[in-house]
Amino acid sequence: MNKKVSFIVPIYNASEYLSRSIESILNQSYDNIEIILIDDSSTDNSKETIKKYALKDSRIRPIYSEVNQGVSKTRNMGIKIASGDYVIFMDADDYITKDMVKVMLDKADKYDSDLVDSYHLVIYKDKTFLEHKPLKEDLILGDKNNIEMLTKSSYVTGKLIDIKLLKGLLFNEDLRRYEDLVFEHELKIRANNYCLIKDVLYYYYQVEGSLINTLGEKHKVYLDAAMIVLNLYKEEPKESKQVIESMLFTNALLTGLTKVIKNNDKSIDYNTDLLRNYLFEAKKIFKDYENNKYINKIIKRLFNKLLNKDKTRRGFVRKTRKTDFIKAYFTILSLINRYKIK
Repeated sequence: MNKKVSFIVPIYNASEYLSRSIESILNQSYDNIEIILIDDSSTDNSKETIKKYALKDSRIRPIYSEVNQGVSKTRNMGIKIASGDYVIFMDADDYITKDMVKVMLDKADKYDSDLVDSYHLVIYKDKTFLEHKPLKEDLILGDKNNIEMLTKSSYVTGKLIDIKLLKGLLFNEDLRRYEDLVFEHELKIRANNYCLIKDVLYYYYQVEGSLINTLGEKHKVYLDAAMIVLNLYKEEPKESKQVIESMLFTNALLTGLTKVIKNNDKSIDYNTDLLRNYLFEAKKIFKDYENNKYINKIIKRLFNKLLNKDKTRRGFVRKTRKTDFIKAYFTILSLINRYKIK
């Protein structure tokens, strides 16, 4: 087996972590790789770091954008020039185990899989944990007809993707956020044999400051992404559509409550109205949520109360005004799903 693997790494102002990321790729035990490093017009020293490594190793293919284009366009540039048999997307502040490529290629060969995935190890404030309980054995989940396959993972990073799955497929450049949600499901619809393996190979580094800075009403675009995903499954069996709708509906509500209304420089009235409008938009998208047996009854009840009762909605906004749910989420996970780097 001498398959070539293309890494696609979009980079924007990541100089603090970029060397660690690049070196984790260069130090792979499997060496038939190319590393496409795309600087999206960074204003820090990222460009200089890329140039330094590109001079040292011919496997690096540097690209420098003159204007900032966003992560979707940047990744698409990488897809268009990738020459490998497989592609792995990676973020510039993340890093990987030295055997990641070898392990994933072995699994792809063993299971005849065109989409190999593993859970991300999250690193947050010097704590390491998984967002899910670790697997005891590999899961061979097949294609989109297996509903369990549709419910696994939502990251595009850290997957070994057969280049044939990417033919004619690009990231949606109209979405500035949640483009990975759409792309993930476009991949799953195309996959012939999706494999989720037990090995933890990808280290997902969370910068505390960036978590805070992502909050705000810009996350309303989640609803646009959810609509696109729903349309991807419109011709699929009813049960598959309901499973996808359940996931999207639940995440839409949680996104609204934990991210969209976190405008602490705005008034309670502003955020209360913002939440109401967001929920009404969600209701238009998820027209049949009341009849979806996969959506938790408590989630439905909470959604309806916040949608229809001004007092409940205002009370929620007031009580959670200074609550950072993202921090709380990671703190809880770091306690219940602790996992040490091996």
